[in-house]
Amino acid sequence: MLFIGTYIFAEYYWGLTDNINLSTFTKPSYIVAVILHFFFPFSLAWLIYSFYYNDWKIWQNNRFWFLIIFASTVFSLRTFLSFFTYDIYRILPDGRTEYFLYRCVAVVFRDFFIIFPVFVYWWFADRKTMPLYGFTLKNYNTKPYLIMLAIMLPLVVLASYQSDFLSQYPKGFSLFPLSFDVVTERKYFFIYEFFYGIDFIFIEFFFRGFLLLAFYRLFGWGCLLPMACFYVTIHFGKPLGETISSFFGGTILGILAIRTGSIAGGIIVHLGIAWLMEFAALLHKMI
Repeated sequence: MLFIGTYIFAEYYWGLTDNINLSTFTKPSYIVAVILHFFFPFSLAWLIYSFYYNDWKIWQNNRFWFLIIFASTVFSLRTFLSFFTYDIYRILPDGRTEYFLYRCVAVVFRDFFIIFPVFVYWWFADRKTMPLYGFTLKNYNTKPYLIMLAIMLPLVVLASYQSDFLSQYPKGFSLFPLSFDVVTERKYFFIYEFFYGIDFIFIEFFFRGFLLLAFYRLFGWGCLLPMACFYVTIHFGKPLGETISSFFGGTILGILAIRTGSIAGGIIVHLGIAWLMEFAALLHKMI
């Protein structure tokens, strides 16, 4: 926690992510930089775990090295899409809905980069011992997740009054030149929200599914906090409160995912909070 707190402070105090200029990268150097961006906190969190518990055996395990490099690289594939935005624009039809199409297609396209390589790993490594990393309803109970959503509701409402929150949300408002004020174009906002929600299913699959259940089978509860640290880094650039809460939310959902072996509840919470944030911000924009 001290490590991730320091890391968050450095990110927001110096604006490290915000100051990255993609134009300074070649495509190969950008790929390397993104992989290291995810690999650094993930591997360092494991190193801190080993130091704290005096458990260094994992570093002698070839599967461990493969998994931390594989995990960092797989999630980086999802991020590479931002570097190829204009390449994708060129294959889309011309017209004022071009950006809308890109944003919707991009969700499906980038999530494919998560599920396909992880599915291949599961097929060869874990297929005989567990369902696909949390895609099961065994031991699943809806009630605790609905309680978590109820607890988060007033916090989301409170956050919706903050300027940094309203500068980020609702994401659907970024669909320039589509306008929610034009009645005939509102459908595009809600279509985008549907695709926006799909993204969170695969985020949950990667973090509370693969990063926990694949690692837990081999290395036990030590996988929990490294996953939470990795999860924090994907929130850099978002409001500070959201980034800090992602550590605690990710840890709580991680505990539940390990205990139940299911990511169904995590999907409910993650998707519920995401849409609550969108529509809380939307109400502010409309009033």
